[in-house]
Amino acid sequence: MHIVGLYISPIAIGALKDLILTILSTLLSFVLGILFAAGRLYGHPVIKLVIGWYVEIIRGLPAILQLFIIFFGLTQIGINLSPLTAGLIWLVAYGTGYAVEIFRSGIMDVAQGQREAASALGLGRWITMRKVIVPQAFALMLPALTSFVVLQLKNTTLLYLIGYADIMYQARLGADATEAPGTLYLMAAAAYLIMSLVIGRIGYRLEKRATAYR
Repeated sequence: MHIVGLYISPIAIGALKDLILTILSTLLSFVLGILFAAGRLYGHPVIKLVIGWYVEIIRGLPAILQLFIIFFGLTQIGINLSPLTAGLIWLVAYGTGYAVEIFRSGIMDVAQGQREAASALGLGRWITMRKVIVPQAFALMLPALTSFVVLQLKNTTLLYLIGYADIMYQARLGADATEAPGTLYLMAAAAYLIMSLVIGRIGYRLEKRATAYR
């Protein structure tokens, strides 16, 4: 219990930092994901090709390799990023690669009849997307989006490898300084589990509210 009391504050601070980073990177990934998904669905063939290759590269390369390229690789060309900046850039880049496919699939899953009905009513493409397609697509995408947010949270565990003072960083410091490393890692696990459960619960509530669009 002494170890728990001694390290609960650093673990809690690390958890808050991870949560803030998760929220920020997720929002930015969603914005870019929507734009890239629209480009992949309706853009010029060159735009579709570029976005398609971006998605394949992000999904094909190991996550830790992407992070190391951004943090260590860019130093070779004189770009030195802080762990926080490098971590945020990587989380957004990585998250966007997955968000694109979530939004693209969600939009495509909306029944074609909805588009035809909107067109029959004289609605333009923008109005149709905003008023008809997106609300229904969002309802369909919610389970995948919830899983995506949890994935982003778990991805923050890699940032301790570049010196970002998150939960894992604090747990590792405590584990090296005590004779009970298992306790520190269990505390870190509990923090991640609690945050994941809260995110899952929020996603579940949103799913129930969104059923009106299905």
